[in-house]
Amino acid sequence: MRIINFHFVILVIISLFGCKESRENKTTQKNSIIINQFDVDSTELTTLIRNVYNWYENNEIEDFPYEYIEGQDSIFIGIDWDKYQNNIKIFEKTNFFSVEFLNKHNKIAKNIDSSIRKADLKWRNRNDGISIWETGANDWCGCQDYPDKYWETLAIDSLVINKDIADFVWTWDRQKSHTYRVNAKKEKGKWKINSLNGFKYFYSTKEYDKMMKD
Repeated sequence: MRIINFHFVILVIISLFGCKESRENKTTQKNSIIINQFDVDSTELTTLIRNVYNWYENNEIEDFPYEYIEGQDSIFIGIDWDKYQNNIKIFEKTNFFSVEFLNKHNKIAKNIDSSIRKADLKWRNRNDGISIWETGANDWCGCQDYPDKYWETLAIDSLVINKDIADFVWTWDRQKSHTYRVNAKKEKGKWKINSLNGFKYFYSTKEYDKMMKD
């Protein structure tokens, strides 16, 4: 006949409940850390996007400056690479933009330059209005009308973070009547702009060729 040690059973029960409680506490703490980090990232991203648009709207920097025929100010022949490279240096000094953003920006410039340099003169006269290599809108959001100093109150929404990549939209009103998508990347522990909504309206050389044929 086996005699069960009552004290031993009690200790086992306490131990099991203790382990369960410990696991639950660790899970709660882990979830709390995740939530807190999400809040920190959300705040940092909001600050970043506000600073970016504040800087952009208060600095007259042309993303893709044209090079003109010498002695003329209306016939452009491509990208002015001296001005472009100087602008990129200014971009880099802000510490707002990821390496990937700057590389994609440079690719757009190369596509525009290549397309312009083989285009007929009729497409390259500044006096004829907005060219096919321009969006006719704010390049950084793809928007045309926006409130004064919208960057001061803009908010982000639909934030999704996957490791060092963040996707979200920003808006300037609670009704979300206008939303603009942004992708950010964390480099060396700091969030930086990786892509902006407006740049999707620039195209490849082949697409520009097609526009001129149509």
